[in-house]
Amino acid sequence: MYPQLAKICFNPNYSLVFMIKKRCSLRNLASIIIAHFLVLGIVTVAACGSAQKNSAKPLDQDGLKSKELSSILRKTEKMPYLKSLIIVKNEEWLIEKYMNGGSPNQFYDLRSASKSILSAILGIAIKDGYLDSIDQKVMDFFPEYITDDLDPRVYDLRIRHLITMKSGFKVKENAEAYHQLYNSSDWINHILHLPFITNPGEKFNYHSFNTHLLSATITKATGMSTLEYATQVLFLPLGIPKVLWEKDPKGYYIGGWGMSLKAQDMTKIGLLYLNDGKFQETQVVPSEWVKSSTTERTGMIGTYYSGWNKTYGYGYLWWVKKIDGKIDIPFALGHGGQRIAFIPKVNAVMVTQAEPNPKPSTSYKRHMAVDSLLFNDFASCLLKSYDKE
Repeated sequence: MYPQLAKICFNPNYSLVFMIKKRCSLRNLASIIIAHFLVLGIVTVAACGSAQKNSAKPLDQDGLKSKELSSILRKTEKMPYLKSLIIVKNEEWLIEKYMNGGSPNQFYDLRSASKSILSAILGIAIKDGYLDSIDQKVMDFFPEYITDDLDPRVYDLRIRHLITMKSGFKVKENAEAYHQLYNSSDWINHILHLPFITNPGEKFNYHSFNTHLLSATITKATGMSTLEYATQVLFLPLGIPKVLWEKDPKGYYIGGWGMSLKAQDMTKIGLLYLNDGKFQETQVVPSEWVKSSTTERTGMIGTYYSGWNKTYGYGYLWWVKKIDGKIDIPFALGHGGQRIAFIPKVNAVMVTQAEPNPKPSTSYKRHMAVDSLLFNDFASCLLKSYDKE
């Protein structure tokens, strides 16, 4: 079971909140250990103490040295678009910071990070028997869209191709493609009638039309809207009571963007995957699906936002960042700086929210800065502390 919230210590003179959670009851909340270290002034850290042997460790003892951590956190001052930052290690909330107008109650569009949540919904739907497997053909669910002008290769399109971004559709992830989509009154018809540039399964081509088609497929298979089904099998079991999610003109929930969550609820998704799909005592997502979907399957191809850095690969709607050539960090990536990353090696989760609509001229630099903060700085710090344990 996840730890109860022991204490939130907030200094109103600073924008930084640290929360540390610990398995303890109110009777054991006998003392509050306050440690101070320099992060743009005095930052307060609260720990739940008890008479038990396994009391929460001060941050310095957990390998996160105050000078190193404060140096990393200073970088967020130069990131005016960043809204929240959460770091959890060993089920203890080490950092929960809101800035630049962000707050615990604020919903932000996950943008493409919602694809990774859609992956979880798909895994559950297969487990529940609504779908046979990822090799099921997509057109089986859309007979009403069969016309003579369809590219014949669409009949070979399988769910596997959608979740690995290898559908073969001739489309680019750019403003022109979305302009055409939004001008359509039937997005599924528009997508299914796209021409193909390759056969399904041949070449990686990242775009969100794949995942919108997947969301509609889940709706068709379950007989429920994607949101209704996800609420029953994913969100409510995680204690996420509210999700904002946009729909297309036909009422299908958009697969690939338009889903908004609070930062703490994004963290629950990360913790769910860190714990192999289990929340408290309930197996929410099949453990084998967690492993399969977060395993790199494309080669280290890089992303546009990483400058095609070859330390990035792709699983089933999850990106995988490789550190030091050997440590994999699966993560959900959303435009503007939305991230849900987890590091199994050190039992940690990292989450960021950011203003989701950057100008094209700043988008690339912003993504590079967020990834550098998480993977070069925090991940390296967490891994370094693990090596010392």
